[in-house]
Amino acid sequence: MRIILTTDIPKVGNRYDLKEVKDGYANVLIAKGVALLATPQAISSLEAKKAQIEKKKEEETKVFESIIATIDNRKIEIKAKANEKGHLFKAVSAHEIAQAIKLISGVEIEESAIIMDHIKELGLHTIEIKKGNRKGRCEVLVIKA
Repeated sequence: MRIILTTDIPKVGNRYDLKEVKDGYANVLIAKGVALLATPQAISSLEAKKAQIEKKKEEETKVFESIIATIDNRKIEIKAKANEKGHLFKAVSAHEIAQAIKLISGVEIEESAIIMDHIKELGLHTIEIKKGNRKGRCEVLVIKA
């Protein structure tokens, strides 16, 4: 029996996959609500949904590339409290960097896209902004507040 998976199922397939399984197993998956019977109408709906998801991914990629073009190789200043030796009282977080980027460039970026080491000292630090296989770099200058 042909089914369409609505969730990822280990050793069977991923969400939106069209699979051929035995009738009894298909009935169990459909009863649990993790699969649908693969009727011609459901298959055409699945193809439309896949096309919509692909289009959304392409749009997100274009937006992210414009963000990287705006931010790439720029310096972002962040003020933080530090002691006399230059050690910060509190590490600079991805949230603070995302807010600083938004202030400087007007572009909102997800915190999960910011890849960085722990910033615990004053000075210049390089961070990476990554989504999928696209990435860019910018420098964060931490100065004493």
